[in-house]
Amino acid sequence: MDDEGAIPPVMTGPREADDGTAPSAKPRSQLSAAKARRRRLYWRRRATVLAALAVVLSGVGWLFSGPGSPRLITSSDPRPVPVHLPSLVSIVRAVTRFPGTLEPLPIPSAGQSAVYVQGIGLLGASPDEQPAPMASVTKVMAAVVVLEDHPLGHGSGPTFTMTAADHAAWIRAVEAGDSSLEVVAGERLTERQLLEGLMIPSACNIADYLAVWDAGSIAAFVRKMNAMAAALGLAHTHYADASGLSPYSRSTAIDQAVLGAYAMSVPGMVSIVDHAVVEFPTGPVGGYNPAIGQDGVIGLKSGFTDAAQICLVTAARRSVGGHSVLVVSSTLGQPSSLEWAAEIDLQLLDAATSDLRSRPLLRAYQPVARVVAGWSRERPVAVVTVPVTVVGWAGLPVRTVVKASIPVKPARGRGWKSGTPVADVEVLTPAGVQSVTPAKLSLFLSAAPPGWTPPPAARLSAAAGS
Repeated sequence: MDDEGAIPPVMTGPREADDGTAPSAKPRSQLSAAKARRRRLYWRRRATVLAALAVVLSGVGWLFSGPGSPRLITSSDPRPVPVHLPSLVSIVRAVTRFPGTLEPLPIPSAGQSAVYVQGIGLLGASPDEQPAPMASVTKVMAAVVVLEDHPLGHGSGPTFTMTAADHAAWIRAVEAGDSSLEVVAGERLTERQLLEGLMIPSACNIADYLAVWDAGSIAAFVRKMNAMAAALGLAHTHYADASGLSPYSRSTAIDQAVLGAYAMSVPGMVSIVDHAVVEFPTGPVGGYNPAIGQDGVIGLKSGFTDAAQICLVTAARRSVGGHSVLVVSSTLGQPSSLEWAAEIDLQLLDAATSDLRSRPLLRAYQPVARVVAGWSRERPVAVVTVPVTVVGWAGLPVRTVVKASIPVKPARGRGWKSGTPVADVEVLTPAGVQSVTPAKLSLFLSAAPPGWTPPPAARLSAAAGS
C-alpha cells in the first residue's frame, strides 16, 4: 500500500526486475489515477502550511511595528523613554541696589566726556551730548573690524610686502600733514605691525591700506564700520572714512567710551595698543597718548583735527576689592593739548575708581533655589559653593537670575548625586552679565520611577509654560 502524502519518485526509464527481466507493466489508467491523487494531497498540505506561516509572520510584524506602521522595527531599535526633570524655584532676591548716593564726576565744561566701566555700565557723562567730529579716534573701530575679520590668534597674522604705490601713499600723507608711518618698497610688515602703525603713530596711510585689504575698497570698509557701530548700539556714531580725517566721522564721548571697553575685549587689541613706542623696520616710532603707562593705563587712542580739536580715549586696569576692572574714559573736543586731555581722563579714571566698590551678594553654600520633584518627598536645594560678589557704585541696580541646568541623564544610582550642578546664577548689571556661578545639588535626588507621570495639574502647567 502506498504511503499517503509521499512525493512519488521520478521515473527516468523502465525499471528492471531482480532477475534482469523487464517488470510486468500495469495498466496506464491505474498509474495515472494514483499519481493524480497523491499530487492533489501533496499540494493541498503545502498550501495549508504556507498559509499558516503567512499568518504567523503577519502577526509578528504587527506586534513590532504597530498598527498602520509601514516598517518592521527590530528588537534592537530604541524605545522612547520619558525623561522627567525636577523644577527649580528661585529663593534669592531678584534685584539688589547698591546703597548710598553717587558723587558727580569731574566732567570738564569744554567739549564732552564720559566714563564707562566694562561689564558694569556707564558711570557718568556730560549732559546732552551731541555727535561731533572724533578725528583719529575713528581708528579704534577700524582696528576692531580688522581684528574681528582677521584674528591674530597667538601669532602676528599674514605678512605683506610694501610696494612703490604704498611708498607714494606715505609721501602724500606727509605732504598733507597727516599722521603717517613710513613704508618703503620691498619692506615686509605683518598684520600686527600694520595694526600697531594704525594705533600708535595713528598712521592714516595704514588705515587706508588695511581698509582695502580687508574689504576691497575704503567705501566697503566704511560700510563694515557703520554696521559694527549699529550692532554695538552706538546710535550717535557714523563713520565717513577709515582714518578720521573726514569731519563727517562723528560720535559722542559716551559712544566712544562704550566702544573703547568693547575694543579692549577683542583678542589681540591690548597687545597692540599697550605701547608708547613701537619698533618698525624703518626705526622706532612713538605714539601720541601721554597717559600710556601711568597708573594702570593700557590704551587706547588719541586724535586731532581742526574740526575735532583734541580727542582722547583712555583705558586703565584698576583693582576694586580684589577684582581687576577695566575703566574707560573718553574726552572729545578739548581746545588745549593732548597733555591736558590726558589729565582730564586720568582725573575721571581716578574719580570713577573711588566710586567703585565690591559688595558681597551671596555667601558660600547659600541656597539659591528649591529643587522640586513630584515623585520624591526629598526637598533638596541648589547652593553656590563659593561667595558671589558684584562690583558697582552707589545706586546701581543689580539683578540675580537663577537658570536651571539640570543634566537630562541622571547619574549612577538612578538619580542626581549631591554636588551635581543644576543651575547657573547670573549677576546682571546695566551692561549685561557680570558673572555666572554654578549652583549644586545639596542632597541625592532619585530619578522618577518607571511609569511615573506628572499629576494632571502639573501637566497642564507644563503645557501652558511651553
